[in-house]
Amino acid sequence: MSIAFVTASPDHWRNLLWALAAPDIAPDAPLPWLPESRRSALARFFSHTHVRAELEARLLSHLEQLNNHRLGIYFEYLWAFAFTHHPDYQLLAHNFPIRDGGRTLGELDFVVRHTPDNAVEHWEIALKFYLQVGEYWVGPGLKDRLDIKLARMRNHQLPVAQDSTATSSLRDAGITLDRQWALMPGRLFRPLDAASGGLSEPNHFWWADVATFLEQEASVQPSADGQWYRLPKPCWLAPLPESLATPPVEGEPLADSMLKRGPICVARYDHRGERSRGFIVPADWAERAAAPA
Repeated sequence: MSIAFVTASPDHWRNLLWALAAPDIAPDAPLPWLPESRRSALARFFSHTHVRAELEARLLSHLEQLNNHRLGIYFEYLWAFAFTHHPDYQLLAHNFPIRDGGRTLGELDFVVRHTPDNAVEHWEIALKFYLQVGEYWVGPGLKDRLDIKLARMRNHQLPVAQDSTATSSLRDAGITLDRQWALMPGRLFRPLDAASGGLSEPNHFWWADVATFLEQEASVQPSADGQWYRLPKPCWLAPLPESLATPPVEGEPLADSMLKRGPICVARYDHRGERSRGFIVPADWAERAAAPA
């Protein structure tokens, strides 16, 4: 079977809305998760047509300042833009360093003032995508694991702001914290098989090696206008738009060479919108992911 992938382009405004509205991937973890009412209020403001018309050009200009193309930095820039332009927030600090002499103890992702109640807040945010391997959730790059990330946020990233050194540094900047929030949207991807929905279930996020992916794809009855897209990292956030133009170029055939740098994120789209999303991984990825951390 020959399958070709067209490379998608990011829609930064849709990514902003997704970043503000997407639920946390581990809501049962004992962390001070941002309340849904606060998240909804942020997303609602930027969903207004007149707000997009006024601010979208500024968002694009804001993102042009990025000199680090890591996905986490891109995600932080989206949030920095939201804090800067939402009327309920005042951005006081981004990546505020906590230092003890010449030693850096950590950074606070964001310090903001929530103007409706004049409260100063420390926010720790993360954008995470994990693939299920046995009992663990592992990052596609094999450098991250959900349980380890949650423990670090709970035991270090949030407590460091309450340390006496941090309190002193913040006081020197004229800042006294009133509360803290955690935020960790993303997606969880399960191994691809027919029993879990395969490629035919639009709300199922999956991962598979090339052989398994091709086997499952062969068992699905595709729509006549269906097209597979390869998703660069800035396209990992929002789903593909409901209305997407026909690709103007031929896609790149699926080959092992596409996986030389690791897993690739892909999505299938047809006239109904995005129908499937997952990661295609190298043949030895699962074995390496299952190795002890």
